[in-house]
Amino acid sequence: MKQKDAPISAGLANLIQANEHLWGGEAEIIASYWESPTRNPETDKKWLVHQIYKEYWHGILPSLDEFTQQLPHTRAQSERSSLLETAGVLHDETRHFSLLTGLFRDLEGVDFGLSAHELKERGRWREDDELMNLRKQHRVESAALGQRAYRFTEGGYCALFREGMRRKGCGAFDDALAEVCRRIYEDEFNHMVLGIIGADDALMSQSDWDTLIRFTTEQMKLRMGMRNAQFSHPVSDDRLDELRAGRGAPVRFDIERATKLMR
Repeated sequence: MKQKDAPISAGLANLIQANEHLWGGEAEIIASYWESPTRNPETDKKWLVHQIYKEYWHGILPSLDEFTQQLPHTRAQSERSSLLETAGVLHDETRHFSLLTGLFRDLEGVDFGLSAHELKERGRWREDDELMNLRKQHRVESAALGQRAYRFTEGGYCALFREGMRRKGCGAFDDALAEVCRRIYEDEFNHMVLGIIGADDALMSQSDWDTLIRFTTEQMKLRMGMRNAQFSHPVSDDRLDELRAGRGAPVRFDIERATKLMR
């Protein structure tokens, strides 16, 4: 249960602490790519097409499906509020897709012309499938805790967009990258923080918290492998193992910002 003056429960505090070094590991992988000597326009196109695929297939389509399912059920105010929330998520995911495809145009000099089928063929990759399959397994093991874990790990503490913003001043494409990442980060950060806070529940048992820690850390470790493959393996397998073991600089949770959002 939450202490009188504590914005989060002890269980959520432990969950966050278990993931902070893993958030940092994902950030290190992405930061390593920007300075990698093997980075070139083709590797930039590779990670970008992968990310566009994620925004379309993991962002827009699930949100659209959820909106379609909710739409007939709008008699109560709570149902309409839920529909509006889903519509907001769908709007944001579509906006992110549009921003990233615009970045592709900046890189290639031509508009993004892949159909949905072509995007799936070119954008899908094994490590991302492994992460999504693990999330499904966790939801089978526990529907409620699996969904909480999914919401907790989905943003990866905004590592991609936070690290991308830091590329401002590093060249024309990186300036465009930084601006796109800034705009997406502004959309995503509050949603991501609320997703983390949403894992809190004073009614959860210690066993539930232990399971949630296991689910989230397992997912974050696969996220790191997903990001390393997406960005053409900027860190070695040995370093990836170290990061998965928590031997990297942590990214600390912004409890002050989270507290303001909860007011």
